Amino acid sequence: MTEVPARVAWLTDALMAPVADEVAPAAWAQLRDELVRDLRALGAELPDGERLQVDAFKVRLAQRHPDRCISIDDTFTPSPRTCRRAVGVAAVNRCVRGHSPNPAVAVAAVLAEGLEDAAVADRSGAVRAPWWARWYAGLPDGGRAVVRAEAVTWATQLLTSVDWQQVPRPVIGGRDDWWQCPAGTPIVFKGRADVRALVDRRPALLVVGTGCCPADWRVELGYPGLVAALCREARVSPCRVVGVWPQSGQIRILPIDAAALRATATAVVAGVATWVDSRIEKERATRDSVSGALSVSVDGALA
Repeated sequence: MTEVPARVAWLTDALMAPVADEVAPAAWAQLRDELVRDLRALGAELPDGERLQVDAFKVRLAQRHPDRCISIDDTFTPSPRTCRRAVGVAAVNRCVRGHSPNPAVAVAAVLAEGLEDAAVADRSGAVRAPWWARWYAGLPDGGRAVVRAEAVTWATQLLTSVDWQQVPRPVIGGRDDWWQCPAGTPIVFKGRADVRALVDRRPALLVVGTGCCPADWRVELGYPGLVAALCREARVSPCRVVGVWPQSGQIRILPIDAAALRATATAVVAGVATWVDSRIEKERATRDSVSGALSVSVDGALA
C-alpha cells in the first residue's frame, strides 16, 4: 500500500473536516438583501444595453489592477492556458474513476474524444463537442503538443494534491455556479470550483491556484464560496473553500461563515463598482471618438 504524503493527507483532512459553524439563515438573508441592494444601484449606472458578467478573474483584476479594467476585451480567445483546466478536470475524472492509469494517458484520451466529437458534430450535430474541441482540431501538431503538455501538468497537480480514497463521490469540475442579480439587474456572477465534496450535507470546495498564494487569498477563495451560497439556501451553503497552489506548495483554508461571506461581499461590490466605472469610461470614450470623427467630417464638407 502506497503511503500518502503528509501534505496530501493534511489537505484532504482539511477539506473533509466536520462542519464547525453554521450560517444563521437570518444573518445570511440580511447579507444577501444588502448585496442585492448595492448591486442594483450599480447596475442602474451601467450604460444602456450593457451586461456585466463577473468571475474570479474580474474580481482579482479590479482589486489588484483597477486601471487595467477599461482595456480588457470580454471576447474569449481559446489558448493552451485557457483550456488546460477543461481538459485537465476531465482527465482527473478518468484517473479517479479508474478509467486511466495516469494523467498523460487520461489527457490523450480526453483530447482524442474531443476530436471525435468535433468531427461528428460538424457532420450531423448528433453530439455536442466540448467548447475547446473545434479550436484544438484546427491546431498544427506543435500547437496540440503545447495543449497536451499544459493539460497534463494541470491534471497532475490536482490529482496528486488529494487522497481521493478519503473523498466519497467527489465532483471534479462539474457545472459552474451562475447567479443572476434579481429584478432584471444586468449583473451576473459566475463561480467555479475544481472539486466539490459533501461534508455533513454541505459542499466543501477545492480551488487550484497558479503561482504563489496571493496576499488577498481570502477574497480569491471567498468568491466561489459566495456565489455558491447565493445559489443555495443557507443550510446547504458551502462549509469551506480550500485553496491549493501546487507550484509553490501553499495551502489555505477559508471557513465560509457569516464573517467570510460579508467580507467577500464587500470586496466584490467594490470590484463591481470598478468595472461599472470602467464601462462608463469606455462608453464615454467611444462616444467622444464618434463625435470627434463626425465633427471632422462635417468641417471637411463645409470647407
